[in-house]
Amino acid sequence: MQHRALADATPNPPRDEPVTHAPTEIGWGERRFAPSKLVALLEVTSEAGIDAKAVLADTELDVEAVGNPFTLTSSLQFLTAARNAVRLCDAPDLGVRVGCRLHASSYGMYGYALLCSEALSKTFDTAVKYHQLANGMLDIRWIEHDDAASWIFPNRDEVRLPEIGEPLYHFLIDLQFAVHVTVIKDVMGAWCVPARAMFTQEPPPHAALLADVLECPLAFGQPQNLLSYPAAWLSRAPQLANPITAAQVSTQCARLVEQFRWHAGVTRRVYQELTRTPGKFPDIEQIAESLCMTSRTLRRKLEAEGASYSELLTGVRKALAMDYLSTTALSIDDIALTLGFSDAVSFRHAFKRWTGKTPNEVRRDRGVALP
Repeated sequence: MQHRALADATPNPPRDEPVTHAPTEIGWGERRFAPSKLVALLEVTSEAGIDAKAVLADTELDVEAVGNPFTLTSSLQFLTAARNAVRLCDAPDLGVRVGCRLHASSYGMYGYALLCSEALSKTFDTAVKYHQLANGMLDIRWIEHDDAASWIFPNRDEVRLPEIGEPLYHFLIDLQFAVHVTVIKDVMGAWCVPARAMFTQEPPPHAALLADVLECPLAFGQPQNLLSYPAAWLSRAPQLANPITAAQVSTQCARLVEQFRWHAGVTRRVYQELTRTPGKFPDIEQIAESLCMTSRTLRRKLEAEGASYSELLTGVRKALAMDYLSTTALSIDDIALTLGFSDAVSFRHAFKRWTGKTPNEVRRDRGVALP
């Protein structure tokens, strides 16, 4: 059996040891997502006669902000609005109706990466690898077993979200099922419907709507929340498959995930310390002292956010190196010294490892005259 589990930006997570990722690791309150999910939620609740102001209560957002495509929102804001909506709207099918309105185009670069993947299996892997970009509320993973490729969504006791009651949990599960089916149809075509769906809950009042949306046999009271497709379809190409574009977009998604991690909680604070004085990089003990904690505690907090001191230091050095090479006429020796390398040779080796190119190749590519 092969497992695909939600991972961070690591290029190739192990297939036989699922890695899970909780959205809390990138900071529930961090505003970094387009308001697409909130727009869909407000559309559905408005049609049900619910006042948008009531849905947005305690989110620090108003209707105008949600309608602005350049507004950045947080996971906590969506979760708060969803909790309000579930409480105010006497409609157990709310999650299904919201999920049906979220298409691949609702997810920006993440959605584009799904659309141009080389094969359905690549689409599934990409969905897992960059799920942080989708403002996902639940962990997701997929497995290939026997003749099925199955998405597995968490049971109630596996959800690591703040203040999640039973009604809100069912809303999120229904939304996840509906989004998956809708987006996979966007990617592959209307023909690509699941083979079966399993729910841990008992049959809900909106079971008929679920059957219409998922277009497959449903089973309730099951040990897992599971959505299965025929494994034979995994090698089929999406409608807009393009290997070159897929590679380019994947790179962009990886950069966005890296930015997420740098701006999450204590990771952001370490990043700020490392960039406070360019060329002077405090060690982890110095940073820990400035943050009023031990280096051991700091390492543990960084690990909980999927980061490490050495990884952040490398990222800062790489970013500064690219900036110096692209915008200044500093010699390679001077750049190496500024970045804390013992000599230019060590810098060249490190830069080649980071980028696959030499410093001079980068300068030539960007039209910078060599000193």
